[in-house]
Amino acid sequence: MLESSQPLLISLTRTSVSLTDPLTLPVFIVRQKSLSAAWAEADIQAKWDGSSWAKKLANKKKRANLSDFGRFKVMVARKQKSSIIAKKMQEISA
Repeated sequence: MLESSQPLLISLTRTSVSLTDPLTLPVFIVRQKSLSAAWAEADIQAKWDGSSWAKKLANKKKRANLSDFGRFKVMVARKQKSSIIAKKMQEISA
């Protein structure tokens, strides 16, 4: 949700914009009260929280706040996961 009393001029490339169905609201200037009501009525926040994009951002934020030991645990988990996948791939191909 973008709220501003000033007009915004933004230049974006096509690849940097992701258009999805759940986040559709009327695209015209409205007051904050009516925008908040439409936002709540369409349940946009819950749809956003359930999207893969929001989950990726939350995961990225969580990982940015990890300690050294936390990063170590993530590294070990990734190694274990790749080891399991490699073993399964060998079983399938053999």
